[in-house]
Amino acid sequence: MESGLVGGIIGGIISIILCSIVSTKISHKSNSGQLKFGVIISSLFWLCLAILLACLYGLVFTNINYERDLFPIIGLITGFGLAAVYSFGEAYKVHGKFDADAISFYTPWTGSKNEKWSNLESVKFNSVANWYTLNFNSGTKIRLSALLTGHGLVIDQVKSLGYSVE
Repeated sequence: MESGLVGGIIGGIISIILCSIVSTKISHKSNSGQLKFGVIISSLFWLCLAILLACLYGLVFTNINYERDLFPIIGLITGFGLAAVYSFGEAYKVHGKFDADAISFYTPWTGSKNEKWSNLESVKFNSVANWYTLNFNSGTKIRLSALLTGHGLVIDQVKSLGYSVE
């Protein structure tokens, strides 16, 4: 096997293990029913930003071979730029709050959602995306990542209302 493929497989396995450990540790940690991402997503933002800036520096201030290196470096700038924007939105803009009566959740991608637990229809876990989807009578869907602090408390609340997580 090529070393790049082996490195990708090893990196993927490490990511899965790291996300599982982090998810388990933060699932029941929350201040007053707050839902937000922790250090892992903000670290991802800063890492992507640092790599993006290093690529831009390399493009502007070094003597690269434009015939050979231009398209790969533009690809890196594009990829890490998009990843930095997305991880910034997740780390610093996604937040929510829940209590015994209702849940409110905001993301820059889907906006603000406020629902009462009495309107909850179903809860499903998506193991591929590692999130819980809360479906409400109004058609509203709230997706809670397993990397949100307090997501386990929300699932406990849902189970206490008699719902099973599929």
